[in-house]
Amino acid sequence: MKNKISIIVPCFNHAEFLEECIQSVKDQSYTNWECIIVDDGSTDDTAVVAKKLENDKIRYIYQENRGLSGARNTGIRNATGDYILPLDSDDTLNPLALEKMIAVFDQNPDTLIVFSDTVTFGHTHKKSNLQEKFTLKELLLGNKLYCTSMFAKKYFDEGIAYDEKLRHGFEDWEFWIQLISAHREQPVTKIDYVVFNYRSHPETSMIKEIIGNNDKKEFIYHAVYEKHKALFHEFFPSYIALLNRKTFYEKKLENIYSSKPYRIYNFIKNLFK
Repeated sequence: MKNKISIIVPCFNHAEFLEECIQSVKDQSYTNWECIIVDDGSTDDTAVVAKKLENDKIRYIYQENRGLSGARNTGIRNATGDYILPLDSDDTLNPLALEKMIAVFDQNPDTLIVFSDTVTFGHTHKKSNLQEKFTLKELLLGNKLYCTSMFAKKYFDEGIAYDEKLRHGFEDWEFWIQLISAHREQPVTKIDYVVFNYRSHPETSMIKEIIGNNDKKEFIYHAVYEKHKALFHEFFPSYIALLNRKTFYEKKLENIYSSKPYRIYNFIKNLFK
């Protein structure tokens, strides 16, 4: 029997994008899936749209607002699949996503996570270029995976869940730290197929808001550090040295991206897209 995949779609006031998101799930070449839409206390038409989409494979759950982590946890807790794939309600899957990802697990059941690059659409258009291989030490310095990556549900059942205290963002980064640090010997595999499309919005995104707000950024890093203090000290005996290193690389990247040669290069590159 084919493994079943549970696609978890948290939705908070994204009713206008929800139908497109779910249609991309329905268009999958791999058919043994269920989709759970978790309405995290939306005040728009999410409930109306979601209920129209419900069928024997698509379920709708409403909850009072608990944040993205709480919505994902609710969805996974109610999932009946062998594997979990989170998908934000304004993003879309590409048609072979489930087929390509589950093939990796079929070939090597010890695989911990399957991930891919993404294409950004909407307000901006670009393709990501994630590292194919990375170490746990590198992961502690910053996220290396998108939230729309596949993993076995058994790890959630063992107690690895999204931290609902992290309501300011980066909850997926902390989740990957939990999962990868607990199963260090298992492979994390990148596939050469763009699994999903990430929708960018003209308004300020959560990530941009965090990066531009030193207080929020410091709060998140400190919260993750306190939760995984022993792990951080294993690789970085001095937490202050770690933060200085992060700040150094962030400033270096900021200088590169704001430089005139990079802006000219980016302009020319976009002309030939």
